[in-house]
Amino acid sequence: MKVSFTITRTKIAIITTAIILSIFGFIVSADGATPGSEQDPLVTLSFVDKKIEQIKYYIDSITQGYSGEITNFASTLAKYQEQLNQKDTEIAELKKTVEDALTFKVVQLKKGQSLIPGEGAEIIIRSGQSTALYGANGGLCDITSAKDLQEGEAIANNHMLISSRNDGRGIKAASEVYLLIKGSYTLK
Repeated sequence: MKVSFTITRTKIAIITTAIILSIFGFIVSADGATPGSEQDPLVTLSFVDKKIEQIKYYIDSITQGYSGEITNFASTLAKYQEQLNQKDTEIAELKKTVEDALTFKVVQLKKGQSLIPGEGAEIIIRSGQSTALYGANGGLCDITSAKDLQEGEAIANNHMLISSRNDGRGIKAASEVYLLIKGSYTLK
């Protein structure tokens, strides 16, 4: 029996030694690849610089294509901005025209001064004495009295007058006159 007991002890010693050596081998191999080996190669500064230059060239080639597009977008944007400014000016002019056409304005005429209304203008004499001026194609229309005014005819206050054409017809002040006018006009 002794013999088998020593063999078992020897076997245990061999197995224990094998286990310890295999654990030590795993620990050493867990350290990773050796620097400079194929798994973890060392690189030189010139290699890194070369790769950086390749990346820069790639980025520059991509952005160069976009810079042309950006320039085109900038010029297109400038054209649109100019068109927008022109449209803003047109809108302001139209707004003024509409305001002039739709709102009555108070105008003061001094004695001897004339007002020549534009086509479609509406006039109401509020105070003072005035006479009608005859145009090339007729006179002002007094729609309150339902008649056309003749040259030199006195105009009644608070009557609505309409100028159908811009042909020189209008109003001449015989005294200081205040009137309301809707539409365009010229003072003489």
